[in-house]
Amino acid sequence: MRAVIVGTGGIGTAVARRLAADGAEVVAVHHRHPSEEFPSVPVDARLPGDVARAFAETGPFDTLVVTTGHRHDMDFFVNQDAEVTADILATELTGPMNLVRGALQVFSEHGGDRGRIVIIGSDSGKAGTLGDAASSAARAGLMGFVRSIARETARTDITINIVSPGPTDTPLLTGMLEGGGLAGKVMAGTVRAIPKGRTGTAEEIAEAVAYFVGPHSGFTTGQVLSVSGGLTM
Repeated sequence: MRAVIVGTGGIGTAVARRLAADGAEVVAVHHRHPSEEFPSVPVDARLPGDVARAFAETGPFDTLVVTTGHRHDMDFFVNQDAEVTADILATELTGPMNLVRGALQVFSEHGGDRGRIVIIGSDSGKAGTLGDAASSAARAGLMGFVRSIARETARTDITINIVSPGPTDTPLLTGMLEGGGLAGKVMAGTVRAIPKGRTGTAEEIAEAVAYFVGPHSGFTTGQVLSVSGGLTM
């Protein structure tokens, strides 16, 4: 397995380590912060041409994991600047779509009949999140996109799936909880509502990804797996 991991935050790093432990050759792709552990290539996933350039630098691969997200203040949609809304959608919807297109092109250039794609999503795409309408819309859009691509590639050994974490113990969540404001209130309420009574770990998310990219997952495609402690069951 040669895996490209897009996004080197808490979950992305955990995924990279987990796949490397299985013997995968891992290349990290980053926007602002390069990986400190794995070879790293910069990309602006909002730009198809930059995705093509980045994937030319990574070299051939058979596995893509996308963990990208847009950091922004939560606010009621009516108060959100239209440019912020557009940037969220470009980062969390158009960007992953560009990455998937690029990966499918790489697969096609190197045999075309096998590949694994996993996108780290969010259950906000199912339930919506107060104060985060644009991101919720992007996550919902990815669910429809992934199912469509699964249908387009179903006759090959290419699979595409989404792993949707619940609140996960990462620096991002800690910052939101400690930062107060609307984000702090919403996330604190969400954490309290988790039936398991705790947040998840990045390693637990990585285990779900490891299944989807593993050798025995070829019959599972177009799925959204919530790893959320029962939050959206």
